[in-house]
Amino acid sequence: MISRRLLSPNADPGNAPEKFEDLLARLEQIVSDMENAELPLEKLLDGYEEGMRLVKACGDRLTDAEQKVEILSRAVATDPTKTPAPPEPPKPADDIKLF
Repeated sequence: MISRRLLSPNADPGNAPEKFEDLLARLEQIVSDMENAELPLEKLLDGYEEGMRLVKACGDRLTDAEQKVEILSRAVATDPTKTPAPPEPPKPADDIKLF
């Protein structure tokens, strides 16, 4: 798992990790600042570094969510309390057999 320090440079160890939406909003803000502002090289590098940490954190969160969805999907598909649908009766043949 990612340390809280990587999620946000100002994150306190006692605080819960930030929400995915908050991380994504911060990443979007960094991108916007880098595109629209005349920043010195050092600020651009700092923004890039923070942005890459945020990309990794967001990617990890999405991977975790995808795994949870997969687990839940399998659990629903193999739920023993769910009764299977009765088999469909055979359809009558179009041709008639006399013998």
